[in-house]
Amino acid sequence: LARCFAAPEVSAVLVDPLASNVRAHRFYQRFGFRLIERRQFGADDCLVYRLDRADFKDSGTPDS
Repeated sequence: LARCFAAPEVSAVLVDPLASNVRAHRFYQRFGFRLIERRQFGADDCLVYRLDRADFKDSGTPDS
């Protein structure tokens, strides 16, 4: 994540794990990602999560 936010023009990171991948959801939520919406990508049912730069800086993760 630190690498993603190293570029000053990056304001947020989006991820889209499969809706059925509960372990991935928990993982991203622990890092401060917030659920934005449910989307279909072709035949894949996904949940879209977003982490804003400000939330990353405030998260206290080792990379921040």
